[in-house]
Amino acid sequence: MAPDVGDHLSPRARFAQDLADRRKAARMTQSALALRILCHESLVSHVEKGRRIPTLEFARGVDKAFGTDGHFTGLHERISQSPALGWFARWVEEIEPQAVILQSWDPLLIPGILQTAGYARAIFSAATPPDRVEERVQARIRRMRIFDSSCPPAFLALIDEGVLHRPIGGPGVLAEQLRYLLDLTCHPRITIQLVPVAAGCVAGTMSAFALARLRDGAEVVSADSVLSGHVTGDHEAVMRLKQRYDTIRADAEPKNVTPRAIEDAIKKWTQ
Repeated sequence: MAPDVGDHLSPRARFAQDLADRRKAARMTQSALALRILCHESLVSHVEKGRRIPTLEFARGVDKAFGTDGHFTGLHERISQSPALGWFARWVEEIEPQAVILQSWDPLLIPGILQTAGYARAIFSAATPPDRVEERVQARIRRMRIFDSSCPPAFLALIDEGVLHRPIGGPGVLAEQLRYLLDLTCHPRITIQLVPVAAGCVAGTMSAFALARLRDGAEVVSADSVLSGHVTGDHEAVMRLKQRYDTIRADAEPKNVTPRAIEDAIKKWTQ
């Protein structure tokens, strides 16, 4: 994952960029740095590319190698405390940017990657300390950048029809979110299908989840639970959720039905 540019780097992206900059300024190869901090060369490469979260031991080793007086251990602490991370960190920062196909199911909300700032803010405001809400909102909005990459993934979102009629944030916020969602139905890499309430869809009532196929052919899933979530590449877990996804999709409306349904919902919330 290429780090963001400018002053709005996440702590993890800042760690990756500063590590590469310090190493190159010292005219040191990744192999030489790995020898100095007693780790494998591939770990240095993965951290610089943002594919691995640095450990505290790694951060301390880098500070010692470059004499940076706690700079990297400080960044590690910020990474650990970042509300954008937690159990979902691996999915957002390591899985999504490497995916060629993403699939998601959500019975209660617009998928996070497709949310507007207002809609996301309403969600986070309910359970996040006020001083961290905006950071989480911006982290969520940044996820759409994967569709601006040179090799964007194909994304199929299955959404329960009831989500269009759940006024998260109030009618105005939901209407804005639905207009944005309507625009996304024209995106060449995004397919949105609604699962009608009348379908019952027992298979989808348990939780939201997502699947990803990566560039190397590996498959990974994430699944929500009441208190947290789980990201895994376990074959049995992947197969089980793929089967559930297919069952849910069998109940979905054709994708050309989605724009009209969204338009009808917008009229409802703007009257």
